[in-house]
Amino acid sequence: MAVSGTQLFIDYLSLELNLDKSVAPDLGSWGRVGTTLGALSLKLSLMDMEKINNLLEIQEQSGGLFGDVAVELGYLTLGQVEKLLNIQKWCRRE
Repeated sequence: MAVSGTQLFIDYLSLELNLDKSVAPDLGSWGRVGTTLGALSLKLSLMDMEKINNLLEIQEQSGGLFGDVAVELGYLTLGQVEKLLNIQKWCRRE
């Protein structure tokens, strides 16, 4: 039986973030959403849609990067952005 991409994602997060399996993220209905920082933030319950939409409006006006704007707004820490970027890189590898 093949392992799903979602399960690989959960396994990777558990390893990278030193999470016990009992506290691994539950991706639920968002499990198949893309690998943008916004989507990953949503998947990991770091941000809700209201914050993401607000951030995207500000990002459109300022032209800043998603992670930079998230840190400026206090939605994410720099460490969280760095982890999200690492997860994004891992998810997009060929």
